[in-house]
Amino acid sequence: MDATDIDHLFSHATDLFRLETLPVYAVDEEIEDLAAWRAGHRILATPENDAWLQNIRTTTAAGARWSRARILDYPLTEYSEFELYGYQGNARAGERIYIADRTWAEELADLHDDVWIFDHTVIVRMIYDDDGRFLGVEQSQDLTRFNALRSTALRHAMPLAEFLTAYEPRLVA
Repeated sequence: MDATDIDHLFSHATDLFRLETLPVYAVDEEIEDLAAWRAGHRILATPENDAWLQNIRTTTAAGARWSRARILDYPLTEYSEFELYGYQGNARAGERIYIADRTWAEELADLHDDVWIFDHTVIVRMIYDDDGRFLGVEQSQDLTRFNALRSTALRHAMPLAEFLTAYEPRLVA
């Protein structure tokens, strides 16, 4: 699977789901935004100033469903706080975001896979090293396992806005 294959999935899938489980994602695309966050600048991306969010807005308006489940560990890392704040821009673009604390359910304790699931039929595992640096992708044929992980994460999670209000009001944009 290469970048062209993944771009095709992002352009043509009608149900796009992301499961995130790491405490930190050290990705180059976020270096400047994370530095601004550290400096106290709370900049929320919008579809008007971010191509990724514009794509979410456009495809959602055309009928696609974008959703994400984020499994958190406490205490939150600085990156997790940055991410929770930033997710609010994704939500405003049309992505449904759900958050769970790993301690809320035993089923979440061993949930450490990061994946994209496209239309419940294509599984793309996101591979990271121990420091959260992206190493690549790998397609999986284990539809049953990864769709079950999706169900588990969503069953124990709550919508982003509710989570922020109840647990992290200081991060509400």
